[in-house]
Amino acid sequence: MPASDSGDQPYSFAFRPEENMMKHRGPTRRAFLRTALATPLLGAMGGRQAPGATDANGLATGAADGNNLVVSRLTLDREVYDYGAPLTGQVHFHLPAPGPVLLRWTDSFGRVVQEIQLPSSASGVARQSFSFDLTRGLTFRNWIRAWIDGVEQTEGAQFMLSPPPNPWDDFHVISWANYPDGFYDLLRRAGVDGTIAYRDGNWDPVLDNNFNFYVEQMVWEVFSIYHKNQPLWRGLLNQIELDRNNLDLWVRQPCVNNPKTDEYVRDHLTKYVRKHRAFRPLFYNIADELGQGDQIRPNDFCHSTHCTVKFAEYLRNLYGTTGALGAEWQVAELTRWDDEIVQNGSPWPQGDLHIHYTTTDRAFDSVAVAALQAKYGGLAGVNQAWGVSLPAPTSDREQWGPLLALVSETRSVPDLTEKALGERLGSLERANQRWGTHTGWGAPEKPAGFKSWAEVAACVNRFYHELSEVRSTEGWNVSPWCDFRNFMDSTFADAIGRARAVCQAEDPHARCSTEGGQCPFAFGWYNYENVVKVVDVIEPYNIGNNVEVIRSLNPAVIMVSTHGFEHPPGKPLTDLDRLYQKRAPQPIWWGLFHGHRGSLIWDDNLPEYRFVDEQTRQLTPSAQAFSDLFNELHKGIGKLVINSRRLHDGIAMHFSQPSMQVHWLLDNVGNARKWMSHSGEDRHSHFTGVRNSWTKLIEDLGLQYEFVGGRQIEQGKLQAGQYRVLIMPQSLAISSREADQIRQFVRGGGLLIADYRTASMNEHGRDLAGGQLDDVFGIGRARGRKKGQSVVGVQSSPAFGLEGKDLHLMVGDETIGVTTGKPLARSGDVPLVIVNDFEHGKAVFWNAEVSSYAYDRLQAAPSTSLPELMGGLFRLAAIEPQVRVLDRSGARLPGTEIVRFANGACEHVAIFRNPQFDDGGWGSLPTLPERGWAGEIDNSLLEKEAAVTISWSAAMPTYDVRAKRDLGETAKVETRLDPWSPLLLTRSPRPVPELRIEVAEQVRAGDLLRVTLRGEASLGEGTVRIVRLEFVAPGGRPYEWYARNVRVEATPHVERFPLARNDPEGSWLVHAHDLMTGRTAEAAFALGG
Repeated sequence: MPASDSGDQPYSFAFRPEENMMKHRGPTRRAFLRTALATPLLGAMGGRQAPGATDANGLATGAADGNNLVVSRLTLDREVYDYGAPLTGQVHFHLPAPGPVLLRWTDSFGRVVQEIQLPSSASGVARQSFSFDLTRGLTFRNWIRAWIDGVEQTEGAQFMLSPPPNPWDDFHVISWANYPDGFYDLLRRAGVDGTIAYRDGNWDPVLDNNFNFYVEQMVWEVFSIYHKNQPLWRGLLNQIELDRNNLDLWVRQPCVNNPKTDEYVRDHLTKYVRKHRAFRPLFYNIADELGQGDQIRPNDFCHSTHCTVKFAEYLRNLYGTTGALGAEWQVAELTRWDDEIVQNGSPWPQGDLHIHYTTTDRAFDSVAVAALQAKYGGLAGVNQAWGVSLPAPTSDREQWGPLLALVSETRSVPDLTEKALGERLGSLERANQRWGTHTGWGAPEKPAGFKSWAEVAACVNRFYHELSEVRSTEGWNVSPWCDFRNFMDSTFADAIGRARAVCQAEDPHARCSTEGGQCPFAFGWYNYENVVKVVDVIEPYNIGNNVEVIRSLNPAVIMVSTHGFEHPPGKPLTDLDRLYQKRAPQPIWWGLFHGHRGSLIWDDNLPEYRFVDEQTRQLTPSAQAFSDLFNELHKGIGKLVINSRRLHDGIAMHFSQPSMQVHWLLDNVGNARKWMSHSGEDRHSHFTGVRNSWTKLIEDLGLQYEFVGGRQIEQGKLQAGQYRVLIMPQSLAISSREADQIRQFVRGGGLLIADYRTASMNEHGRDLAGGQLDDVFGIGRARGRKKGQSVVGVQSSPAFGLEGKDLHLMVGDETIGVTTGKPLARSGDVPLVIVNDFEHGKAVFWNAEVSSYAYDRLQAAPSTSLPELMGGLFRLAAIEPQVRVLDRSGARLPGTEIVRFANGACEHVAIFRNPQFDDGGWGSLPTLPERGWAGEIDNSLLEKEAAVTISWSAAMPTYDVRAKRDLGETAKVETRLDPWSPLLLTRSPRPVPELRIEVAEQVRAGDLLRVTLRGEASLGEGTVRIVRLEFVAPGGRPYEWYARNVRVEATPHVERFPLARNDPEGSWLVHAHDLMTGRTAEAAFALGG
């Protein structure tokens, strides 16, 4: 074992002949290893070998006279070696050696890496020492065999080689299925270079075939338990439905704040990391599809004692005193912290704990009370309007107690029938008495006046009907719920962070991941401002713009995506199948340009998804859908993009978790009685639709953006000079510090754009009776305005002329008026596109709904003015597309995305059709029937080849990366844009210098080959080339083991290749492909013995 592993339990990598006896229809790596390396060993176990056998180099592999038993054993000083460390060992003899002793190091590729000859021993059977230089190693598994006087000895040794830690700076393709031996060469042919290693599974085939790998699902039973164990989740929901007020049911199993959970995580992760770390996993996956409950399904976890105490600490740090907490929550009786009550055993009722104010039911109660107060003026008004007789105290704070007590008791009655209510709640007389006791301190108690259970049911139904009609957040205070949701997101992320720390304590090079990342949401743990701080790698499902959020909030987080293609074995491909095959790679190209560094292939060991047919040993249509793309990415394009810096156009998009939380409540007022089972889908999240539409709108204009989190804004990121525009997509809830920073941004010359529902609540979810940024927008709020039948431009601005134009817009908020702002459009009394000068900057209050744009853009004749108007607004900040893609008529080609990457002085430009992958926020809008991985969104409008003109403002040397063409110095390129794959161009301020490749003319087998890359001139500071080096062996056969992608920062650049002793002799070629220009060069060398 390596020295750093002292004290660990030793690993056993014993050669197991019985495993090698597995029968396969095709060639396997294990079969090859058995034949090439282990024959003497197996012969010694099962009998003598035939005399006179020789290997490919003419050395004898055995002898009838026992000369193959001279060596008694080969011993090594350890079993696993670090790359570059010296291997030392000893040869032990049964008999004096009759001739020279030759030691040969062979790897799992069948390469004879190195040979050494030991001097003859004058002392007969004395052991002899030897060593090998392990910098020449390429594979995990290796063997050392001995020959004496040309006869291979039965005894040998094997060792494992730990590769050096490498940055993730190239594109990896990883199979999710656990393939047995015999498939891996075919997987390589399909462009797959990595696979899965289950935490406790047999991963010998991975090591035998020298595949990259990751470790899967290390502690799913902690972090994904409710998704992986659906009976557990459904059983819990069934229990809670019948006992809604029993918060003991909302104790998570296991609780992430229970010290025993930490102990379990630490023990298991330590074991799994120690098992795998020597072989440098691409990443360690902590859990897949994780969440506090079932992924993003709504829940009220966790009310354990551990979380109660932690929540008290969280609140104490947030508010300082119980008085400040009570003022924010508007709860007068909060005088002691929960941890004091719980830990000191104080005789306070459990119902008085702060944590009990945080439930989702109580949040909806608060929403309902705000609406009823605004509509009826109080409980007395409700009594009159509804025809009920609830005791109505005069105190505003406590007057709703009787109604809420009634609603609370009836929650556990699934069907509001007279029979069910009577059976559950007992006599109506006692129920009336109970509800009448909730009048608050000092108010007289009076029974409620319900005369039948039918009246009770009618009252409850009226309550939820009124709640379902709520469309405004006026008067809301859901701060207890929001604070608890933030706590749970934070404490769950802390638990993931602790798990990551355990892994990295055992393996300092560990990259830790979570998989199955959901859309940003109010539940789960998917506040991505937390998530991106505790993971190194994440596999996000591309929903709710989570990919854009992750790449923006922390570009260092490595993203991988998951893809698959479904096709039943043996079924002939139809035209529709071939269409789906063309579509399949498109999300992978998209992901590369949006920050992905790899793809997971979801073949799941299922016949219809597998890449290799087990019977025919051929690549399946599933593999054929992706193989060309994967091989192209492996040959340098992936590395070129990954090693460049993604650019934006100075546009920041606000990412607001508090707003997301409030929007979830607003989206689900109609599900308030059964929120656990009838909500939680991103498709019905209006806020997701808003965010999704803003991103597509910007992209369709040929521009790019970054999300900026609320905490980042508080910390001053808007003042760093990166952004000229901030967009607030229905950012309802922001902190006063955010508001101050945004105001400062506009004062300094920035452009602020908001749609509506902006900054009217604080970050805790409490309504402020006015917008924190209303003065910046130049707006006011008042009731009584009415929108008209259409929207008409009433003024023009230097950026665009709107006066007299009919605009296809949907009004946002009818209560909006203007103070200092100037409306450029109106609908009846309601102003839209309100522009306000604010010191050196401008603010635009859109007052229009944008949530349907992501859907409308895919229709044949979309009736929306959004692109035209938004392009004009961006011109207010002097933001114009740096690259334009025009159709035959000279107009902007709809549905086309442009992403630019900086590479020193050069720029790489990706141009591709921009389909919709996410239906978040679409609600009941029609979509196609889903077909496996093909999805359900109709992108057919964008699936046509287009003749395009690509134009820039100035001519520069331009290169077509994929077509490998020098386009000359130009400001315009006319070409065709494929609907499925991108154009990728390089632009340089001056012609990119030619690259030459040099090798020695004569090289001996086993030598270190030096390949020198020289440029005719410098590329400029910070510019890197990615060069693909490939070898062609004598006879024209590509030699894949030496192929690599090289990052060249300056020339001359030297790459070293340890040639094998048994590499074929003759004329070799080395090809060099400069990815940024498409140019190629080659050099030849002669390999001799």
